[in-house]
Amino acid sequence: VEMPPLRLRPQPQAGCGNATLWISIGVAVPSSAAATFYNNWLLVEAPYPLLVTLAQLLVLLVCTQVARHTTGLFTAVGLAKDMPWGPYILQLSLVSAALTYSLVLSNVALANIPLSAIRMLGSSRLLWFGIGMLFYGYEPSARSLSIHVAVCAAALVLVCLSSANGGPSGVGIASQIGSDVLGSLVCLAAATCLTKGLGRQASPSTHGPGGPPVLLSMPVVVCHAAPMACVMCFFTWAVAESYDTDWEQVYRVGLPAFVINGFLGFAALLCNAVVAQLAPLPVISLASSATDAIVATGGVAILSEKICWGGIVGMVLGWASSFLYRRSREEPVVQEKGSAVRYARGEWVPQDQVPSMAETGDIVLFTSTPSFTPKGIGSAFVRLGTFATYDHVGLVFKNGGQVFLIESLAEGVSVSQWHHFLEQGWHKDYSRVVLRKLSWPAGGRAGQGGTSFGLRGRATLEAFAEGVKGKSYGLNLCALVCGGSSKGWNDAGRTYFCSEIVAEGYKFLGLLPPKACAARYVPGDFAEGRYLGLPHGASLGSELKIYFPGRWEGFDQAVEFGLRCF
Repeated sequence: VEMPPLRLRPQPQAGCGNATLWISIGVAVPSSAAATFYNNWLLVEAPYPLLVTLAQLLVLLVCTQVARHTTGLFTAVGLAKDMPWGPYILQLSLVSAALTYSLVLSNVALANIPLSAIRMLGSSRLLWFGIGMLFYGYEPSARSLSIHVAVCAAALVLVCLSSANGGPSGVGIASQIGSDVLGSLVCLAAATCLTKGLGRQASPSTHGPGGPPVLLSMPVVVCHAAPMACVMCFFTWAVAESYDTDWEQVYRVGLPAFVINGFLGFAALLCNAVVAQLAPLPVISLASSATDAIVATGGVAILSEKICWGGIVGMVLGWASSFLYRRSREEPVVQEKGSAVRYARGEWVPQDQVPSMAETGDIVLFTSTPSFTPKGIGSAFVRLGTFATYDHVGLVFKNGGQVFLIESLAEGVSVSQWHHFLEQGWHKDYSRVVLRKLSWPAGGRAGQGGTSFGLRGRATLEAFAEGVKGKSYGLNLCALVCGGSSKGWNDAGRTYFCSEIVAEGYKFLGLLPPKACAARYVPGDFAEGRYLGLPHGASLGSELKIYFPGRWEGFDQAVEFGLRCF
């Protein structure tokens, strides 16, 4: 497999100085604000959130389907066409439910609290999106994201306290928070469900200079999800609201008002999707903040709403956190230097080059593929509980040119050859696999003097692998929290967690103190950016992402979609 240097994400179609971009922002911001004000007016005239949501979804269904069949707007709409109908419907049902009830809760909030309070609450939605990124394993810098999550949590507390003092309904505040949570889930679940065909259609490894990868967009998600969402909303309305609806009041408002409201929502959706496709990530945050500011200011100036200083401070904190987070994700493009590829963070390394690159003491980190299976959920909670991108780790040792991986799995501790990973299809269980190379002291790998650190380490690790092979898998919670373990590494009753066995192996190599508690290490401790304090001048290098043929290649496109649309 010959791989060119790849970008972590496709670059935007236009730069910051492009007139098309600023025209798009100039249209998207007022159209989003206009849709919000009109929707608020409609809910005042016809206070039936479920009925208004049903009308919105019906208009979105018609508009997206017409646009799909008459224009080239939705070039990525067939991403999931190769999926069987059963799995496709099951996976799409989550997206449809999240879309439906996100709109429902948003309309409930509009009917109960001021527009300014809604926008202040919505400014901290990075909190929910960030937690979701960790849950799905999309975030390559989990510790950095945790800082933004903490800032947004503080912003949300400030806004909630100021809103509660202002007297808005607690139901409205809870509804808006629920809407933000489900809105983030729409992005993350859609990225998981609808990008699986993306690698086959426009893989980064196959497109030429003139053919960038097709990106998923929010209108495409709505096009997929609107039919099922309409059905869900109709049944919810029939059960919960239809018997209390005053049809005379609805007739006075008129059907055109409901249709116009849906058209305005579709126009805002389309305009924001254009900005999301064209703009750099920080500019998307600025455009979203501008919409929030216009709506909040309009609520105060036109509707005479009261706004508290605590809410303003919270809203500014939310804006700043979102802007800085997206700005930090605009990573430099990996470039080619001569005929050799400069390995850097975010670049793919073909899996068939791993045997020639890997050496004893290197580690391999894994992020499990997002799924709602017990394994997928368990892996997600490992990432959330440790604020880390990775939920599994293995230790490499090399013997006679063969690369072996020491892992602790649910079936127990195994020592398997690297080529089995591809042959058995184990790579399909993971959405991200990275290699971190161990740098030994000078002369350690060359074997100078006959007693080099590298040669001693290799022999020790082989003996360690033989001793732990077949031991049971287990997580010692007491040792993880409190430290200390009375059992030796080869005791009959000793169990190993995945990161525990890597730490124990590093103790054998002399890279961790002999008295260190191996059970206190988690997979994220071996990720880039974490400090292990390796002695003797040893260090772990940058993360090199490993490419497997036939693997789900839409993962980075899913990250891109989420970052642009949350």
